[in-house]
Amino acid sequence: MRAIQTVVIVGSGNVASHLAFAFKEVGIQLLGIYSRHYENAQELAAKTGVKAIRNLQEIPLDADAYLYAVNDVVLPEVLKNSPDIEGLMMHTSGTVGLDVFPDRFKRTAVFYPLQTFTKDKEVDFSAIPILIESKNKADLKLIDALGRNLSTSIRITNSEQRKQIHLAAVFACNFSNYMFYIAQDLLQEKGLDFNLLKPLINETVDKINTLSPAESQTGPAKRKDFATLNKHLEMLKHNPVYLNIYHSISEQIQKINSK
Repeated sequence: MRAIQTVVIVGSGNVASHLAFAFKEVGIQLLGIYSRHYENAQELAAKTGVKAIRNLQEIPLDADAYLYAVNDVVLPEVLKNSPDIEGLMMHTSGTVGLDVFPDRFKRTAVFYPLQTFTKDKEVDFSAIPILIESKNKADLKLIDALGRNLSTSIRITNSEQRKQIHLAAVFACNFSNYMFYIAQDLLQEKGLDFNLLKPLINETVDKINTLSPAESQTGPAKRKDFATLNKHLEMLKHNPVYLNIYHSISEQIQKINSK
């Protein structure tokens, strides 16, 4: 079975866009890009120099692989409306298993890049873990090789492992970013510059390269500095949402440092 050389991408969002450019850069030929919103497919296709596909039934049937990088909610419907495809079918979800593919598709896999993507922010794919899964050993070798065109970190994980990793990633990435939002909002209330915190944020993230999160924890909650904690809670009385978040997280930090 020959290596994956041609791919059709279904989707035009953040993940689809980054993978389209990454594949093109390493010489994987894109045979077309489909999106439920045709104008989005046109935009991405124009940037990558490939064909925009208006209708799912117009997808080329001779590609080696088909990468479905769409929202988890619409993935089952998009797959249901796809034509009969003999090539390797892959989705990019961290939370959806192989069972999302209808039985008529005989070759199925997962190709999940573990990273946060924003369309206009470049990423270094070589350092991104790509989690792969397939019930077919031959196809697993093919997607392993495909992944190694992009990254040095390819991990075989089953659906349950991938769901757990995705859950952890939400805490590490999405929730952390929301904390940055709160910090920016609190500073803006007083006309202060969020850039003041960026060296602190960068150092906080950098420390986990050499220390565990437990070892790198600092702050008034860990020190059990109740005078400072109470002052902060008083300052947050005008915002019950932020107050509850501060109180809950501070309690948990105290608990894990009491063990």
